[in-house]
Amino acid sequence: MNEVRSLVEKNRSIIIQHLNQEIASERLEQRKSERLPELSLGGDGYFKNVTPLGTSVPNDNSLLYHFNISSEFDLYTGGKHTYAIERKLNEKLMSEEELKKTQQEVELKAYILLYDLHRNYEYRNFVRSSIHLREKEYERINQLYQNGLVLKSDLLRSKLDITDLQKDEVAISNSIDILSDQLCVLLGMGKLNTIKPALEKDLGYKVNESFEEMFQYALQNSPVLKIHRIQQDNAETELKEIRSAQRPNVKLYAQYGVGSPLQPKTYDHQLGGEIGAKINFSLSSFYKTKHQIKAQKQKIIQEQWKMSEEEENLRNRIFELYTRYNESLINIDQALQKIDMSKESNRILTNSYFNQQALLIDVLESETKAMEASFEWVEAVVNSQKYYWALKQICGYMQMR
Repeated sequence: MNEVRSLVEKNRSIIIQHLNQEIASERLEQRKSERLPELSLGGDGYFKNVTPLGTSVPNDNSLLYHFNISSEFDLYTGGKHTYAIERKLNEKLMSEEELKKTQQEVELKAYILLYDLHRNYEYRNFVRSSIHLREKEYERINQLYQNGLVLKSDLLRSKLDITDLQKDEVAISNSIDILSDQLCVLLGMGKLNTIKPALEKDLGYKVNESFEEMFQYALQNSPVLKIHRIQQDNAETELKEIRSAQRPNVKLYAQYGVGSPLQPKTYDHQLGGEIGAKINFSLSSFYKTKHQIKAQKQKIIQEQWKMSEEEENLRNRIFELYTRYNESLINIDQALQKIDMSKESNRILTNSYFNQQALLIDVLESETKAMEASFEWVEAVVNSQKYYWALKQICGYMQMR
C-alpha cells in the first residue's frame, strides 16, 4: 500500500493544489518586492520659438529639455507592509496544508477503492468455487435422477441455482471493471485497466491506540484544523493591517536631474537634486475604518467558533470511525464462527441428501449460508482496513503502534 502515495501524484486535484501552492509562493515574493524603493526615470523636451513684433530683438529659437531620476522609500507605514506580507505567508502556509489535505483525501479514496476491488475479487472467487462445487453436485443429482432416485424438480432446482450464481459472477465482474476504471481515473491513468491488488499482506493493519490518544493527536496534526488555525491567524493579521491606516506614514525621497536653462544663452546646463522626507497622517482614517475594524473583530470571533465547531465534528467523526472499527473486529470473529458452523452443517446435509435422508432445498440453503458467511468475513475484514485508513487520514496520518 505504500506505493499508493507515489501513484496519487498524477491525480488532477493534487496537480491543481501544487499549482495553487506555486501561485501562493509567487504572490508572497511579489508582496515582499513591494517594500523595495520606487525608482523612476523621467524627462521632457520641447522646442521654444519666440518672435518679437515691432522690435529689433532677434527671434528666440531654442530646444529645452529636462531629465531626472527619482527614488521613494517607505520608511514607516505603521506596519502595513509587514502585515500584508504576513497575510501572504499565511496564504502560502494554507496552500501547503490544502495540498496535504487533498493528498490524504485522494490516498484514502485510493485505499477504499483498492479494498473494494479486493473484496469483489474475493467474492468472485467464492462464487466461482461455489459454481464448480454445484456443477459437481448437479452431475451427481443427474446420475441419481437417471436412476430414478430423485425427482426432476431437484435436478431443475440445482440447475437454476447454478444459473443464479453465474449471474452473480457477471455482476461482480462488472463491479470489478467499474472500480478499476474509477481507480485509474483517480490515479491519473486516464484509461481502463483491470487492476488486481495484492493486499493479502496489507490486511493486518490494527488500531492499538485509545480513542483519546487518537483525538489528542488529531487536534495537533489534522490538516483541517491546521487550515482553520491559519485562517484565524489571518483574520487577526488583517485587523492589524486595517489599524495600520491610523498611523503616520513616513517616506524618504531623492531626486536628481539635468536639463537646459530656463533662460537660454545665460548659462549652459543645469544639474541639481534634492533629498528629503515626507510625513503624512490621515485623520479621516479614524472614522473611515471604524466599522471595518468592528466587522473584522466579529470575523475573528466567527473564526474561533468555526474552530470550535470543527474540533467537535472531528471528535465525533473519530469516535464514529473508532467505534465502527471495533465493531468490524467483532464481525470478523463472528463471521469466522459462522463459516465453521455453516461448513459443518453443509457437510452433514449434503451427505444426508445423497443418502436420501434430506431435501435438496435444505442442502442448497446450507450452501448459500456457507457462502454468505464467507462474504460476511471478507466484508468485515475489508471494512476494518477501510476504517483503519480513514482514522489514519483524519488524524493527520498518525503513526499507529
